[in-house]
Amino acid sequence: MTFDRPEHPETSKVIGQRYEILRQLREEPWGEVWLAQDKILGVEVGLKLFPREAPGWDKAQEIFPQEAILALRLRHPQILGVFLLGKTETLLYLVQEPFTGESLLAHFARHQRFSLPQSLHLLEQVSAALALAHEQQLPHQSLNPLNLLLKGEEVRVANFAFPPVENEQALHLELKAYNPPEVLLGDQVTLASNVFSLGVLGFRLVAGSLPYPLTFDEPFPYRLETPPVDLEEIPVSLQNLLLRCLAVEPEERFPDAVQFLAQLRQVREEWGPSPGDQWAGWEPERRWKPWMDQAAEHGAKIWTAGKSFAQTWGKKALEELSNLRARVPQAPRRLWWGLGLAGLLILLVLVGNKMRQRPAPSPEPPVAATPLKLPTVGGGPPMVETLEPSPPPEAEQAETSAAAQTQTARPPAPAEAKPSPKEERYLIVAASYAKEDQARHLNQRLRAKKYNSQVVKKTSGGKTMFQVQLGPITGNKQAAEIARRLKTQEKIAPKVQKIAARSAGNPPSRRPAQ
Repeated sequence: MTFDRPEHPETSKVIGQRYEILRQLREEPWGEVWLAQDKILGVEVGLKLFPREAPGWDKAQEIFPQEAILALRLRHPQILGVFLLGKTETLLYLVQEPFTGESLLAHFARHQRFSLPQSLHLLEQVSAALALAHEQQLPHQSLNPLNLLLKGEEVRVANFAFPPVENEQALHLELKAYNPPEVLLGDQVTLASNVFSLGVLGFRLVAGSLPYPLTFDEPFPYRLETPPVDLEEIPVSLQNLLLRCLAVEPEERFPDAVQFLAQLRQVREEWGPSPGDQWAGWEPERRWKPWMDQAAEHGAKIWTAGKSFAQTWGKKALEELSNLRARVPQAPRRLWWGLGLAGLLILLVLVGNKMRQRPAPSPEPPVAATPLKLPTVGGGPPMVETLEPSPPPEAEQAETSAAAQTQTARPPAPAEAKPSPKEERYLIVAASYAKEDQARHLNQRLRAKKYNSQVVKKTSGGKTMFQVQLGPITGNKQAAEIARRLKTQEKIAPKVQKIAARSAGNPPSRRPAQ
């Protein structure tokens, strides 16, 4: 709980006859956190101070011991450690881990959003800390960015026992969005309530905004009957996960953070970065620095060993060369010139023979006069490349027709008009779902973006699927372009299927969607 006061009366003194205040780290709803020096152990600690004259003193005397007890039960790398509860005549204080990070809310004020790998890492770390508490049936009383601390790549979940404060949520309206509907109506915080807060946090991290627009003049800060905003910013598989967390009824959400964490990791395995790339886009030097240091260390060892080896053998080679020169009598200069010219002639003869024995380059095969017809490139499934012979020249056509007249007269088959690539018609299968409501949800989004889409029911092998189809679309280039836009906007893998051409005597048909 914040309070207006110029300074603490004991900031320049030693608290509890042991902790010397150094500097302030951050302000929190239930007191201020300071960095202090433990004069007995000689180490730095964090001190959360709550003065007696601040509003809520009686309530604080109940909550501070609860926080200390919970911290002793919840030992986790991502949960802020609390070591001791202390009290003086003028203060309540908690001795904490000296974590110098800032709140995630302060980070949001400067950076509107994280990259997808960063968002998944933060969400997974917070969920892992909550999973430990939920296994012991201990919910966080105020899970929001103000109680999530961040320092570089390190995350801490703090203040498990401290409830939200009204004046803080009035100053930061965003914090009310993390309260689930049942808590706003007066119910106690449960494990499912924390799951709702995780869903809001996931939207805020990935999309850079809250799932629901906030209101200032209504008791309920958001309207759950409207679909979340900025859904297109979130991959479809992650959408389904977060939407379940935001269910109005607690029974429809994940029961606790343990199951949410398991589903989050499963979604991440399907399309997310590998565990070795979880910090991609965050601090690349974290990943490469150990390898670079190790390579430099090995390189120094190789250089040291190689230098001594080269010096030893180089010295021996010089000694042997000197001895050889001393043993060989000095020959006339003409003899050395003659040996050099003889060696040069032998080298020229060898090179000439080598060049004469080189096989002549084989002539390139003549280019066929018949052009090859390449397959049309589209955005659909792989196609088989076929070669079709070109029509014969006019002379050959005349000979062929003359030969055909000498044979038994037969009525020619009607030639089927083959449409040009610009006139061919295509069908795009955007996605297939086992449940109809999922297909209709995608269909509504596509129609809102002015796509001509519809939901088609397909049955194959006794299994029913619901496809979201677009078309018919004229021209393979236009179909491929629409498929590319769908893949970029919706994070799906659409398939382009060619509609069979109209044949003589038969009605137009369309290839069935697979």
